[in-house]
Amino acid sequence: MTGPGFQFKAPADWPVTRASGRVAAGTGEELVQVATFNLLKPYSNDLYGKVQRELTQRMTTLAGQTGGRLAGSETVKAGGVRSHSYRVESKDRVDQYTFVLRGRREYQLLCRRAASKGDETCRQLIESFAFA
Repeated sequence: MTGPGFQFKAPADWPVTRASGRVAAGTGEELVQVATFNLLKPYSNDLYGKVQRELTQRMTTLAGQTGGRLAGSETVKAGGVRSHSYRVESKDRVDQYTFVLRGRREYQLLCRRAASKGDETCRQLIESFAFA
């Protein structure tokens, strides 16, 4: 799948939706999505720690608003960029948010799955994400 400045893989049989700056594919309670946002200031790797603190606060707030909890975070490589990834767990669902920051763009990767399912689709989203 391709969107404005990016591409990624999703299961071939999932229906695709497109909107301004966003491409998603999903079925039932499963979803993969990449959305793009403009940053006010250019991002550089020197900001990695500062951004981590801000994103952790943002994700803790989001988890509370959705009735879930921030269950973990890790550093991943997406598109060759060191990126922050957060896991939000609720009753029967897991949302994994990965923030890929490059220049003046934020690429927000979202993978939603049932808590009872494995994370293969989420790993595929992160590993296949690339700049186009």
